[in-house]
Amino acid sequence: MKYVFYGKYEEKLKEKLSFLEYDEKQPDLVFSFGGDGTMLGAIHKYMNIIDEVKFIGIKTGNLGFFTDFEYDEFEKAVAMVAQKECKENKYRLLEFTIRNKEKEEKGYAVNEVSLINPIHTQIIEVCINGKTFEMFRGTGMLVSPPTGSTAFNKSLGGSILDPAIEAFQLTEFAALNNTVYNAISSPIILSKGTLLTLKTNESKNIYLSIDGREYNFKDVEEIDIRLSDKFVNIISKRDTIFWDRVKKAFLK
Repeated sequence: MKYVFYGKYEEKLKEKLSFLEYDEKQPDLVFSFGGDGTMLGAIHKYMNIIDEVKFIGIKTGNLGFFTDFEYDEFEKAVAMVAQKECKENKYRLLEFTIRNKEKEEKGYAVNEVSLINPIHTQIIEVCINGKTFEMFRGTGMLVSPPTGSTAFNKSLGGSILDPAIEAFQLTEFAALNNTVYNAISSPIILSKGTLLTLKTNESKNIYLSIDGREYNFKDVEEIDIRLSDKFVNIISKRDTIFWDRVKKAFLK
């Protein structure tokens, strides 16, 4: 079995894994040292082999929804993995395809895909399975799978989704809602198999963000989003459940 470290760690920790091979290109295990942002970075770095790799979060930061082990529990985490006493959590990714007049590009998101501009009001046509649902006017829109429902989505008033539910949601960001313009003004939960398309005529004034980072694609005109058949596999302690994480993060 091959492993790699990602984030901030002490080199001496590699001595604890001398029985394994260190491989930065094709690891079987990725130990992510940090918080949720670090874990997201690790997942995106190894997205090309996402079907073959497992991620283990070692908490060294403040926010650790994906990190089930404290830094001083590193040896415990290694032992649990070696003895197969851990739990593997498979979370569906979002799949997106971005287009403009010249090209299209495909990618994946763990937490969210968002189209946002905090300065100019955006006009976004929302289509569900090819049919126009609404013409949104406001700051932007955010799409998240269950794993991202507790992230930016929650800050916007979105619902928290149990990962066992194969669905994703669309959440508005500062919608205009008055006697002239209307918005649904509620998160929309969409089932697996649903194709969501967001179209904009404001390609010069809109920012595409994937998991909190600006995505480099100029002049976005439309983006298709659906729940992917791909999963990210995150290892946790055997007795940890999703709602334990929610309670720890928000009700502590």
